[in-house]
Amino acid sequence: MAWIGVEKNKVDVDRLRKLFEDNGLRVRSELEIEVKTSRGWIAFHVFDVTGFVEGLASYIATLYNVVALEAGKHLILGEVSAKLWDEAVKIVFPDGKSETIAIFTFDGFLDVRMPTGNVRGVKPQMVIGGKTYDLPLSLEDIVEIYGISKDYLEKIEKAASIYGLSRIISSDAIKELRNIKKKEGIERKVEIDYESGYVLILEGRKIVTKNIERYVTELLEEGRVEEAYGIYENAPQELKKDITEAVKDLYYLRKISGADTNSIVRFCEKANIKLVED
Repeated sequence: MAWIGVEKNKVDVDRLRKLFEDNGLRVRSELEIEVKTSRGWIAFHVFDVTGFVEGLASYIATLYNVVALEAGKHLILGEVSAKLWDEAVKIVFPDGKSETIAIFTFDGFLDVRMPTGNVRGVKPQMVIGGKTYDLPLSLEDIVEIYGISKDYLEKIEKAASIYGLSRIISSDAIKELRNIKKKEGIERKVEIDYESGYVLILEGRKIVTKNIERYVTELLEEGRVEEAYGIYENAPQELKKDITEAVKDLYYLRKISGADTNSIVRFCEKANIKLVED
């Protein structure tokens, strides 16, 4: 993070942008935030830049007679090697006084960057698989992450247990889960990922993964034939073969044990799967 900012609506932003570029800074993006200072909340127009910004806030504050802000590697508070540190901004006032204020806490164990109570207008973030996601994660984010590697789901679970489910998973996703019919008192949302061959199941606060063929056989054991067939029908050919073998194994095991096989037979009829070789 390399930021340089000025008190909002006090300086023409086009002039500032040119000033930064003339001094070798490249503006990547712009945002507006508020920072809680000893003189109250102050709104800033902030430029996210590449380049060296140490000391630039003092120069801007003097040049334009405004409150200025800077942030960068020189304002990391704590030991990075400990994997837990604060990221701060330096606020410089026109009278020359300054203060350093922590606005983010970074958790290097879970790659979570949480805003402190000293800042408004920024979102918490989490780095997963080399990509930065804004928190809370949407359901689409979770499915995408699962598609990268199901191992990352454990990271999300840990973050939710430490920081709270609502801070890690979006309220819209949680509401969607609550609208789904409860099974055994647990709210569920199921996403089928045919490309990876796995099912992602959100159950309350837990995230569960299963391979698709196993999930289909579980549905059949519960008598949910139409749901199982819908998954099979949309599966690619190779996955259909794996599902077919799993269903046949389940059929013969249940037949040997004397258990009911009606749902399996109905499924196989719909899928045109032969249970007995001619």
